[in-house]
Amino acid sequence: MTKEITSKELTDFQKAFEDTPGSSAIKNAVANNGIYKSSETLASKIAMDPTFSVEIDTGSVADQKQSGLCWVFAALNTMRHPIQNDFKIKGFELSEGYMEFWDKLEKSNFFYENVINTAALPIGDRKVDFLMTTPQQDGGQWDMVMALVQKYGVVPKSVMPDTASRTNSRELNAVLNTKLRKNAVTLRKLVNDGESEADVQRQKDEMLAEIYKILVYTIGEPPAKFDWAYRDDDKKYHKETGITPVEFFNKYVGWDIDNYISTINAPTDDKPYNHVYTVELLGNVVGGRQVRHLNLELQNFKDLAVKQLQSGEVVWFGSDVVQSSDRKLGIMDTKIYDLAGLFNTDFSMTKAQRLDYVESMMDHAMVITGVDLDENGKPTKWKVENSWGEKVGTKGYFVMSDDWFDEFVYQLVINKNLLSDDLKATFDKETKDPKVLAPWDPMGALA
Repeated sequence: MTKEITSKELTDFQKAFEDTPGSSAIKNAVANNGIYKSSETLASKIAMDPTFSVEIDTGSVADQKQSGLCWVFAALNTMRHPIQNDFKIKGFELSEGYMEFWDKLEKSNFFYENVINTAALPIGDRKVDFLMTTPQQDGGQWDMVMALVQKYGVVPKSVMPDTASRTNSRELNAVLNTKLRKNAVTLRKLVNDGESEADVQRQKDEMLAEIYKILVYTIGEPPAKFDWAYRDDDKKYHKETGITPVEFFNKYVGWDIDNYISTINAPTDDKPYNHVYTVELLGNVVGGRQVRHLNLELQNFKDLAVKQLQSGEVVWFGSDVVQSSDRKLGIMDTKIYDLAGLFNTDFSMTKAQRLDYVESMMDHAMVITGVDLDENGKPTKWKVENSWGEKVGTKGYFVMSDDWFDEFVYQLVINKNLLSDDLKATFDKETKDPKVLAPWDPMGALA
């Protein structure tokens, strides 16, 4: 049985508001300044001083501009920092456009393959609707960028610089998604009409050729080989001739990519700790590296981040950046706004409740480059390299409180060598057959 709001209840609501101490002053403050400015706290600004006991010098920040490529920027930032130091190239940057090109081509193929595989399902089925809602987008995950790196390598930004569509991807995404949905109509009909697998794949290849053409027009054509010259910080001249992107990665980054794995902290009942999870319909490179998450208890999760920083490596992480954060100040702190005090009401939810009830999920990837530890070795705040340029925070760097880390950090990329032997064995075993989460699970959210 449903119940409407009665006139008596409205009168009671009005009286309760009028009886609230300071209601008139609060109303004027919020009306003139907005909710967040009216509730911003001085204590948080003081506590989030950008000074850290453990800090890795990573130079100037990059700027993703009007695109959703934070996951790519954060990943390439973790690579360019060692290049800057090892090869003495201050200000060096890898090409985000190169990664964007291959990601959008691979996501298009991934979409087409999923359309073919779900063609027997009716329009209106939740999986079909999920696919059609966003055929491709800018966002991604750590394992997805690693799949691209394994297949295509990386190149310096000077080799494949930004274009208008790289720095502002809205138009490109709209055009691609229209084309992908149109082609989905054709592919579903071909499958349901009983066309042979070979004929379906032939038409899919023709569709991909059109996507490739659109991407070359908008982002540029990625090089198979390239020449690259630079002068290091000691003014010494260097030149590479005819190097491939994969060769460039192996020489200048040199990672064993399999050592860097995604760990998450998802304290929901459906995801027991110390197990590995993947997400259905999530990925980009068909046949490439699969998205895999090792779910850890919060303390272990956090301790690994500290250990990695202490070992001299930065930490790629995914979080809900819109929660309790001030972009201009560069502060992410659960105490930055006193909304409960402003409105005299309770907004509190647990981390698990926020995930289960769609209040929060990962929406942005950044890089942790430092931590401030107290006299007992416990973190109090963290230094964060963002990818929003130097006009926000402290020249682009943010300060994240430890409480904010607990509540809104969901994913850390950790060097597998830092895991305990038991966890390492668990990951190696379960990654071959991880538990599959639904496509709409919050751990499938893209940064």
